[in-house]
Amino acid sequence: MDDRRKKNKTGSKPARAAKSPVDPTQDWAQRLIGALPDLICLCRGGRIEFVNSAGGRLLGGRSPKSVIGRQFTDFVHADSRKTARTMLRGLTAWKEPVHLRILGTRRRVIDAAVRTVDATADADGVLIVQARDITERKRAEEELRNSHEEMEKKVAKRTRELTREIAERGRAEKDLRLAAMVIEATSEAVVITDAKFRVTSVNPSFTEMTGYRASEVKGKPASFYNAVRRDSGLLADMRKAIKSKGRWEGEFWNRRKNNEEYAARLSLSAITNADGRKRQYVALINDITKRKHDEENIRRQANYDSLTGLPNRELFLDRLSQSLSNMSRAGQKMALMFLDLDGFKLVNDTLGHNVGDLLLRETSRRLSGCVRDTDTVARLGGDEFTVIMPSVTDTRQVPVIAQRVLDSLSEAFVLDGHETFVSCSIGITIFPDDAADAVELLKNADSAMYRAKDQGKANYQFYTSDLNEQVKERLVLKNGLVRAKERGELSLHYQPKLDILSGRITGVEALMRWNSLDLGSVPPAKFIPVLEETGMVVDVGEWAIRTACRQHIAWCDIGLPPIRIAVNLSARQLREHNFVSIVQQVLMETGVGSEHLEIEITESMLMSDTANVVTTLGKLHDLGICIAMDDFGTGYSSLSYLKQFPIDTIKIDRSFINDIATDTEDVEIVKAIITMGQSLNRKIVAEGVETADQISILKKFQCDEIQGYVFSRPLPGDTLAEFFKKKALQYA
Repeated sequence: MDDRRKKNKTGSKPARAAKSPVDPTQDWAQRLIGALPDLICLCRGGRIEFVNSAGGRLLGGRSPKSVIGRQFTDFVHADSRKTARTMLRGLTAWKEPVHLRILGTRRRVIDAAVRTVDATADADGVLIVQARDITERKRAEEELRNSHEEMEKKVAKRTRELTREIAERGRAEKDLRLAAMVIEATSEAVVITDAKFRVTSVNPSFTEMTGYRASEVKGKPASFYNAVRRDSGLLADMRKAIKSKGRWEGEFWNRRKNNEEYAARLSLSAITNADGRKRQYVALINDITKRKHDEENIRRQANYDSLTGLPNRELFLDRLSQSLSNMSRAGQKMALMFLDLDGFKLVNDTLGHNVGDLLLRETSRRLSGCVRDTDTVARLGGDEFTVIMPSVTDTRQVPVIAQRVLDSLSEAFVLDGHETFVSCSIGITIFPDDAADAVELLKNADSAMYRAKDQGKANYQFYTSDLNEQVKERLVLKNGLVRAKERGELSLHYQPKLDILSGRITGVEALMRWNSLDLGSVPPAKFIPVLEETGMVVDVGEWAIRTACRQHIAWCDIGLPPIRIAVNLSARQLREHNFVSIVQQVLMETGVGSEHLEIEITESMLMSDTANVVTTLGKLHDLGICIAMDDFGTGYSSLSYLKQFPIDTIKIDRSFINDIATDTEDVEIVKAIITMGQSLNRKIVAEGVETADQISILKKFQCDEIQGYVFSRPLPGDTLAEFFKKKALQYA
């Protein structure tokens, strides 16, 4: 009994040592390691001594305890075991990720990016292995965003777990150092702050992202907090989310140490005490600058014209609708201008699309310099521009700006070494005087612009109610002309030209007529401009030349002597690169000699593109085709043009012939034209002759030929043949 008491005194176990105080920061670090989504494990000689929860899930969904003590390579696919053994055997840190195939649940193969950190300095022969599952990595930005959001949810979940368990933290210093290594290895910037958002620690990725070293930010307000505070709305959202959910996610712009701006996505979580009071904040920051720039580029491509940088049609319509709403609430007026360049297609066709693009860029620059800061200049497409002018207190301000635009665009454009001139036609409409919605306003401005075109271009016109009827009529004409040729509604009438001294017929001029099945007889003055505007004049013009040549053959077949037929040429036809070959083909197909075809052009056509016109007319003239200048006296009427171009005939415009018997000025003009033309060996034809007095004066001035109602109106081919026979006229 005494021996047992003695044994108890001398052989009993020593009293248990007092438990060392718990270091809460160590437990926090261990929990943070457990919250990381990657596999983190310690391997000694290739055998697992520690693995976090994520590692257990990656290695087959097992608990961390069930894999401790096993070889890491037991969980590596046969294809990757050699590489894995090399990584683990050499005790050499593989800082760059290596692709290994890991065996997961039910032997499912998982692709993982694995790297090791040499922890020999802290624990002899120990490697820290980090593995990340990359099997389901998505490439597209949306998928990347979804993946990132999922990661942030996991971080938030882990943070809440840390909050619940913060009172129980207590880990060894070794685990704390391990946690620090893990934090340093993460690619996201990690910032830990106190309850007042003063920085307590940052990881190297933060320094890499912002340029600030840890010593420069510790104890200071976090830069992300300062950035959020600059936006009161963003700050309110953050405080509300932190208060209700304990976490917040947001995007904002911040600046690096070198003052470079970058976009950041922040995931912020609060760590609370057991009593629920916020003790710390953990922030994960990602640099999303490239994504933001990509989004901005996509937005600009969707809303701005890539050539000029001006708002495109979509953004224009949006701003127009906003302006209408604002003006309606404020009870103010707004002006809308619709601009179309005069002569742009000519620049494109003659100097090339590159120069045309330069012209559009320079036009947009000049337009932007003419308007107010509050106005919006937009490009709708092609050579069409618009200007939105909100808050117009006095409508007399609008013509001032319109004239400023006209003056600016009238100045020479020097483009890639070429000097060229264009003008613009402007249509103007006023809200709410003319219309109350965007669609009607745009239609009204477009109608007014066409009136400016009809008024000679290079001017502005205000919308008036009668323009709607004109626009409707133009649309009806356009739709009808699309089918006119196929339906056989187009025809040619022919008006004779008479030698004034001998009385012989020297030729006829082919004049186009349109007898629509729906509209009846449509005057040429109405449908010819629509043909020009739509470009259909090229196809219809070729039809006219071919039809005139066939009529020539038809007259010859019934016994009439060969007679020259003149066909009016459109400026667009003259600019067609293959026009000469088309004429040659028509002559060959119909069997008409080139000396029996005459091409009539106007002075304005000669001025539109001098170099190309000279070349084209020269080729036609070399074929033996006669060239006549129509409407002489209404344009530039320069001797230099008569000398420069291969012109055979000059036709005096009817406006000078109408009053020749009563107006002395017209008499002198006609006399001068005849004298000038004959001195240059050009044949002179007077158009629109209707009276004997006019014939008498023209004979006195020795005009060569006349054409007009005094002799014959334009007639269909068959009717004109009968007319010739009945009058028993002689032919040239």
